[in-house]
Amino acid sequence: MIHYASQLANALGNDNDVTIIIPSYTDLKYFDANINIKLIKAPPSIILSLLYFFNIFAFMQLRNFIKSYDPDVIHFLNEHPFNNIIHFMIKCKAVLTCHDPVQHTGERNRFLMNLFKLNEFYQLKRVDKIIVHGKKLFKDLIEQNIAPDKIVVIPHGDYSFFEKFAESDIKENNTILFFGRIKPYKGIKYLIEAEKIISKSARDYKVIIAGEGDITLYNQDIINNDKLIIINRYINDTEVALLFKKSMMVVLPYLEASQSGIIPIAYAFKKPVVVTDVGSISEVVEDNITGFIVPPKDSHALAAAILKLLNNDELRKNMGGNAYKKMKAEMSWDKIAIETIKVYNG
Repeated sequence: MIHYASQLANALGNDNDVTIIIPSYTDLKYFDANINIKLIKAPPSIILSLLYFFNIFAFMQLRNFIKSYDPDVIHFLNEHPFNNIIHFMIKCKAVLTCHDPVQHTGERNRFLMNLFKLNEFYQLKRVDKIIVHGKKLFKDLIEQNIAPDKIVVIPHGDYSFFEKFAESDIKENNTILFFGRIKPYKGIKYLIEAEKIISKSARDYKVIIAGEGDITLYNQDIINNDKLIIINRYINDTEVALLFKKSMMVVLPYLEASQSGIIPIAYAFKKPVVVTDVGSISEVVEDNITGFIVPPKDSHALAAAILKLLNNDELRKNMGGNAYKKMKAEMSWDKIAIETIKVYNG
């Protein structure tokens, strides 16, 4: 989230007075010098956040700071439980960016899922405007009885800043990259099944699965498979750039999704993507132009799309170039800032 928050704040800060309130453990290197930053002591998990609700002193400090700033707009970048209290304390226009109108399977246990749903629904009803990153997500909110005139669709911005962490002498090799948190809804099972199909037609390749999360569900398939490289930990920015730059393509075999910050990173490094047709993913991927769109839970279709790119250098490079152009034309943070300001003024 810090990548998203910093890039939006930087773009808004070109022509506006912007203050961002973030946890004290945040790395500040992503923010421009003109952004006002207020660090607060905040718990790193939802469960600890619930306990933090009882710290009235901390909330009063936060209230006093926001009131002294006298904002025209408060923009909440997620549905954190703190938002409800802040909104209650401060009376001004409130905007919420709702990244996931529908919660992903396996993200939280049943109790926390229901609690989070209640918290999110309350915020969606209270704020003045809601920003989502796709037309499908717009429809998801309509189905939750959110008024259509409250919802605005603005694309997810580019993550081209990752390019500055890339070393210039890194060469592309025959690797197929899955990047991101390891979660059941990410469809890694089908990527592993697709690799078995790919192995019947190709020899010179590796599949890299890189990210934090529980990989043990797939241990049986991973053991003794020398084509799979597992990097099961937090990946720092320099290594992110390395992984994307040396990969031939980026694969998102998701079973469900809202939008993804992975696609803008892939586009920034001129990599085509192979994605499943879930959520609003297909709204930022042009089939046969910036990548391939395949049905979810279809290992054969996934393998066929990967093989097309694996076996055709010209096609892959053309698609990667198209992806980069699309990012520059449609995902510019400067353009997103303009659209966001319209929401603030609307």
